[in-house]
Amino acid sequence: MRYNHYIWSLALALGLGACSQYEEMPSGGNYASTAMTQEEKDVSNILRSSQHGWSLVLIPDEGNHGGINLSMKFTSDKDVVVASEEYGETVTVPNDPKNPGAGTKQIYQTEFTSNYHFSHNSGLRLTFDTFSRPLHYYSNPNWGLPNGYNGDFEFIVEKVSEDKNVIYLKGCRTGNKMQLTRLKANHATYLSKTQEIKEALKGKALSPLQLGGKEVSISIFGYARQLWVRYTKAEDKTTKAVKENIPFYYTDKGIKLITPLEIGGQKFEGFELSEDKRTVKTLDGKQTLTVFSGTYDLTEGSLRASFEEDKSNSEAHEMFKTLVEIQKQDSYPALFWFMADMGRWGRSRLPQVTLYAYPDPNPNNKTFYRTYYLDYTSVYGQPNQVHITRIIQDGDGYFYSRRAIEWYLENILYYSPFSIDPIPNKTVKKMSSVADPTNEPFYFEVDI
Repeated sequence: MRYNHYIWSLALALGLGACSQYEEMPSGGNYASTAMTQEEKDVSNILRSSQHGWSLVLIPDEGNHGGINLSMKFTSDKDVVVASEEYGETVTVPNDPKNPGAGTKQIYQTEFTSNYHFSHNSGLRLTFDTFSRPLHYYSNPNWGLPNGYNGDFEFIVEKVSEDKNVIYLKGCRTGNKMQLTRLKANHATYLSKTQEIKEALKGKALSPLQLGGKEVSISIFGYARQLWVRYTKAEDKTTKAVKENIPFYYTDKGIKLITPLEIGGQKFEGFELSEDKRTVKTLDGKQTLTVFSGTYDLTEGSLRASFEEDKSNSEAHEMFKTLVEIQKQDSYPALFWFMADMGRWGRSRLPQVTLYAYPDPNPNNKTFYRTYYLDYTSVYGQPNQVHITRIIQDGDGYFYSRRAIEWYLENILYYSPFSIDPIPNKTVKKMSSVADPTNEPFYFEVDI
């Protein structure tokens, strides 16, 4: 009997504890799943409440490609219209959707409708789950680079500002912090202004910036959305030259750095372009810098580089010979013409470098294009100089010759910047490295 008494006492204690535990559980509208559903409804209502939609600066790949302006108009609890400062395509549409026999026409489309939904995984998750060209372009896989630009199309909603004008997001793939900001005016007007800023500043350089007691040189990679900055700093009782690319995004007035440049306790966060497009003013309003254009703008024009033995120095020629040998030994063997086209031409959306391969020693066979997107900029006070940086590979052409292309890029970027100068008694010019003036210049002839 004493043993049974203990059992009943224990059962009673557990029963009372269990009742107390469940009395403290939320119920009705406070139950966890109900509360999350209400959060979903609240955010959805806020998204649809904006007359002009929302702006989002998409930051792919930890900011290595800068930020891209998108607009998003949430038209229902599942539909969203997305546009980008950068993306558009020519599409064929019916003249009269109600009359199939009325024929078709081509239009340049910049707005694309897709679906979105909310779910609950590590918080409230906003997913754009049907293909939206302006958004998924930056996450869509491409040959040789499975993540494309490594952009996000799923976001964790972290919080909403008290005035409901900003929704704070975190990219599920990149972890980058981003914001949906309520637009106060037509989204197309805002995106158009960012495009105007890009057109005015791509490939340009600025007069020196004074920051933290240092003079900072700045050149603008407009398509790569990076500032190439150079300055010196003291390190271990010596002076070290600092050269780095800093990602930015365009605004409707100028450029904003994703992470400010800080020197000596002072910060540089970006600048606004003047109406005449000849100067920029830093965002703190303290400095005005002159916009400088070089002689050779390879974001608008192009050149053909020749690496044949009689048109380049031994180092440049040997570099290209190695490139040819790399491709001959590749899984997809081919030969290359000893030339490369650099710049932006035709209908190319981005500046680039293109190499030309053919599959066997017979040059009459078909030539294949091997392209990589590059960006080009100028150097303040040096009208003949051009500097180069990467953007991203171009599809299967890169895939089939990626080892050879990477060898070419490694060398060209190592020797950049270059100076393009006349050659006496020749119509072509010489493109010479100025990266290391102490050594014999790496050079090749260019037709420009």
